Amino acid sequence: MVTAISADTGQEAGRREALLLALGFIFLSLSAVVLAWASTLNPGTDRSAGYRGFLLILPAWAASAWVLHRALNRWLPSRDPLLLPCGMMLMGWGLLAVWRLLPEFGARQLAWFLAAVGILYEIFRMRSATPWLRRYRLVWLSLGLFLLALTLFFGTNPSGAEARLWLGCCGQYMQPSEPLRLLLIAYLASYFADRLMPGSDQPAREGLGPILLPLIVVWGLAVALLAVQRDLGAGSLFLALLAMLLFVVSRRWEALAIGLLLLLTAGAAATSFSDVVRARIETWLNPWSDPLTTSYQTLQGLLAMAAGGLLGTGPGFGSPGLVPAVHTDYIIAAIVEEWGLAGGLGLLALLAVLTGRGLRAATRSRDAYAAILGAGLSIAIGLQAVLIIGGVVRLLPLTGIPLPFVSYGGSSLLTTAVSLALLIRISAHPGERPRFARSIRRVHTASLALWAALALALGWWTVVRGPELRARPENPRSAAPVPVPQDAASQTAGVSGRSLGAVPAARC
Repeated sequence: MVTAISADTGQEAGRREALLLALGFIFLSLSAVVLAWASTLNPGTDRSAGYRGFLLILPAWAASAWVLHRALNRWLPSRDPLLLPCGMMLMGWGLLAVWRLLPEFGARQLAWFLAAVGILYEIFRMRSATPWLRRYRLVWLSLGLFLLALTLFFGTNPSGAEARLWLGCCGQYMQPSEPLRLLLIAYLASYFADRLMPGSDQPAREGLGPILLPLIVVWGLAVALLAVQRDLGAGSLFLALLAMLLFVVSRRWEALAIGLLLLLTAGAAATSFSDVVRARIETWLNPWSDPLTTSYQTLQGLLAMAAGGLLGTGPGFGSPGLVPAVHTDYIIAAIVEEWGLAGGLGLLALLAVLTGRGLRAATRSRDAYAAILGAGLSIAIGLQAVLIIGGVVRLLPLTGIPLPFVSYGGSSLLTTAVSLALLIRISAHPGERPRFARSIRRVHTASLALWAALALALGWWTVVRGPELRARPENPRSAAPVPVPQDAASQTAGVSGRSLGAVPAARC
């Protein structure tokens, strides 16, 4: 039985949160010092840009953490003390990584980080943040679908590649699939909550068919994304998210089976009709088949992780810029190269703790809508991370979606910040009994297995296969740096992460 959190427990939560934020600041400070030192030793870098970046990032992060911590102590004293530190640590790590790779885009990411902090603060101070999402669910969902439809007519790509998944104006770009994911979760939470039997977590006894209707609709959306925009990542994420949410609500394994069947069917159709998807599948199966063109990005990502080994080359001392789109799709490869397997496992641990505590908060929510919303937001963050990291380590085909909190991109960062703020609010209002505890516990168990699989894959490429990969002739790190082939850049530019202002892969 879940009991309400007392005032003493709220004070203890504040102390734990403050301690974790302080530890995060120490880690980021030490990393920034090493990065600044590395910039003085590397003659090919702009030393002043490196110093400016690190001098800006640390005070901005520390001030943001202090303001948000004080705001939570005032308005949400009984929140989960792990959610904010994990999210802030991931965002700070991403800021350092992006600025180290591309200082000009690090400055933009810092601006988006400050905007995300503003969003977190405003959602914390709201009296209630979820009713307006539920009350106007059709309006919000229609707006998201409308913006997505506009990309079919007015879509653009800042990198100049063929995939036109952004809307842009005056030098600023937005990818509608990012906010649409959040709006879709809010709509589905309301849809499912309205169909629960009064006083129960079980759906009304009307069979699985009526509840499957939104899953079929989203399947159609996923197929449209795959067929028209060739966006394998967003389509796969939407469909998997819907299937898992339906399982949480119905506790029926048929939901997962149907979702998997639809996903495989859509993937087979996309492979048959899309050369891009077919090339990704072939690269996934054998990245060494064409190491200078279609497989260049995948192979260089593996070589970057192999170069990291157990403890990494050190922040600022690696060559992650050899990987196309490293600041978006492949930022995990950059982190593993310079922080090693230890850094990669630390990043996985932060994501696993954040999603696990989000699922825990969902089970303790007072009402069904907030419980389903919290579960959906947590599952979405975890799924997104698993899909992109799994693609980089070759457990899955590469989908080209951003790593939550870490990858460069304003659309992704702001959307994920809203998700984090809602999870923290949900965690601050525990109920008297668990909601959807059995099905969410099974989802959490499955997620732990996925995190373990990703950890083993990282160990495989960095430690087991590392010596072999470091000695391969395709590895430019064993010789003088070589430029990214232009044909490889054209192949990978369209795969770049879901960001604001993405750049051609050849500039990475």
